Amino acid sequence: MRLTRKQTICDIPILKIRDYFDHIRPALISPEMISEQFDLNKEKTKELIDALLSEGYIEAAKKKGKYQLTIKGQALCVARYTNPLNKEKADKLFKEFMERVEEINSNEFYLYRVSKIVLFGSYIDPEKTDYSDIDIAFELSRKAKSHEEFMEMDEQRIKEAELAGKSFPSFFDQIGYTERVVLLKMKNKCRYISLHRMYDGILNITKTKQVYP
Repeated sequence: MRLTRKQTICDIPILKIRDYFDHIRPALISPEMISEQFDLNKEKTKELIDALLSEGYIEAAKKKGKYQLTIKGQALCVARYTNPLNKEKADKLFKEFMERVEEINSNEFYLYRVSKIVLFGSYIDPEKTDYSDIDIAFELSRKAKSHEEFMEMDEQRIKEAELAGKSFPSFFDQIGYTERVVLLKMKNKCRYISLHRMYDGILNITKTKQVYP
């Protein structure tokens, strides 16, 4: 999730809402807290709470009259600010991302293949022309036919990395190295590409679109 300075909820900058949520979590939220924080009267407080409920950032808690952050609300707490993308730029970045996926899947250097890609968020909203980021959920699978073959190749890649000058301070730094190589290739240091695992709970509460395979 990425944010832009122009985004608002009930005329309140979403960056201010993000900062407040991040400050109070995991505490429950009350109408009185919202009213005090954003200096709202009773009517405006209700409007904001209704909007936050409607957009899926909060949900009613078990304690009457209280609210709690949803998975989407938790994601908002750590969302970053970026300048918005227009469609042309977003399409170009996604095309380049898919080209990297094809390279990963066809290049024997990478021990994992990208087996599934699902889009969600603003990029698949037909009414949007500007995007904060490109939300991509992915699934990886091993290319090796057996666990033994994978472990042998994994050890080989680690040795190759060490010969190239990479250091692994501990055994734990070696664990998952070959998977991290794939993730870094997918991301390619692009701040607009937001990667998520297929088990990310936000996929259960938002519209998705499978684009690969």
